[in-house]
Amino acid sequence: MAYRLVLTVEKEQSMLILFENGVERARRDWGESRDMGRRAFESIEEVLREAGISPEEVMSFQVISELPDASTSRRIAETVASVYTFGVQGLTGEEAPE
Repeated sequence: MAYRLVLTVEKEQSMLILFENGVERARRDWGESRDMGRRAFESIEEVLREAGISPEEVMSFQVISELPDASTSRRIAETVASVYTFGVQGLTGEEAPE
């Protein structure tokens, strides 16, 4: 199975969706607040648990946002995606892309 995480960050709302072969499998939504990083990581854990899969089974993690590049929420979302991807690569023994 091909799993993909998509984190969408908007001004008032954020959502994390786990897709399996292009079909939505699990989803978490939350309102904008000062805890974006915590909410994103908790949501990742929840959607993986709901789908019954391990982090290594997620093939990609995409961030979608129309917020400016300098937006704190967007930067945090991109950092969460990078940290997640780096951590999973460490679990699977794959080298990080240069």
